[in-house]
Amino acid sequence: MSQGSNSSTLRQYNERIVISVLRKTGAASKADLSRHMGLTLPAMTRIVDELETRGLIEKSGRRSQGVGQPSHLYQINENGLFSIGVKLGRQNIELVLANFAGDLLAKTTRDYQSPSPNDLLNLIEHEVSLLIKKLSPTQITRFTGIGIAMPWFIGKWVAQHEMSDQQATEWRDFDFASDLGARIQYPIFFENDCSAAAAAEMHFGKYPNLQNFLYVYVGTLIGGGLVLNGDLERGIHSNAACLATLPVPRSALDSAGADKNWDTLVNRASITTLLNHLQYHQVIIDHISELPTIIDQHRALVHDWMVDCADSLLYGIMASISFLDLEAVVIDSELPGYLLSELVSMVQRRLDALTQENLFIPKLHQGSLGEDAIAIGGAILPLYSHFAPDRTILLKGGVPDRLSN
Repeated sequence: MSQGSNSSTLRQYNERIVISVLRKTGAASKADLSRHMGLTLPAMTRIVDELETRGLIEKSGRRSQGVGQPSHLYQINENGLFSIGVKLGRQNIELVLANFAGDLLAKTTRDYQSPSPNDLLNLIEHEVSLLIKKLSPTQITRFTGIGIAMPWFIGKWVAQHEMSDQQATEWRDFDFASDLGARIQYPIFFENDCSAAAAAEMHFGKYPNLQNFLYVYVGTLIGGGLVLNGDLERGIHSNAACLATLPVPRSALDSAGADKNWDTLVNRASITTLLNHLQYHQVIIDHISELPTIIDQHRALVHDWMVDCADSLLYGIMASISFLDLEAVVIDSELPGYLLSELVSMVQRRLDALTQENLFIPKLHQGSLGEDAIAIGGAILPLYSHFAPDRTILLKGGVPDRLSN
């Protein structure tokens, strides 16, 4: 349980916890919040009244408890704040317009191949302007900014044959954050894509009581996020739970080759690997969204990849819990929901078959937000700027400045 503080210097922290509790419980009284956070009722009354005055929470009714006046219940005011979240992916960009309750008011997606910095700047500037036009004049006054959830090291995608040497050089010499800030008048916040998705699962997912979990996202590549004690653990480089480079035994897929004994998780548990496996067998699709058009004829190939993916995820989970004592692992993906459910079940069966006497095996859950998880995580960043220090960073070559040295 998150603990509050009676110190006035931690007002923002206390407000953030109140917002977080109301997200998880739906509604609560001042007394409920006081008990949950370990604060005095007068201190909690000041915090709640301030949040209500600012329009971030609102009364949602009363609750009678024996003798005395009924207690007011408070909930998140969905119109309290608005933001835009941007998922800057390897094959597409997704933008969502969200309210303070996490509801998506609008969504747009654009596909691309090997994007240049200027191409993405133009695209983001254009699409952001269209989304903001969907807000009323009153709502615009409560618009807090744009959150960009993106993979680090974009300038090094040439190693995965996803961009040319020339484009890689463009990215390495480009300060994406500064140039985007010069084009857009609103505050902009950046976070690693899968850490942002983990934050989205923590705040808006189906498991509000999870406090310590590893988040695994099987996307074009694989990434992860880490939640400890109810907070997103970013790490000193905002790259905690990267997962992609975890060593695993080599793949059993015939498309993988047999020239090495060990591989990395990204080469087994990723949608890129699935598409490559299909292509090896002369089944060509460019994006996972096209999978339903071929899966009935080629289900065996997809199943082979899922078996190999589940085996590798087991290694990744066991390696993680060897040094992290976690209550759960949440797996989400861009995969269609029915395939993700099957993949999670396959990993669960492998965990159940383990005989471990010196480790606590975490519970396994399917993620809640699917293909929208990263963009929703981006939308969270501006919303929480009201309750935490500014975390804007320099992004030169798609890498946080503190990683550039």
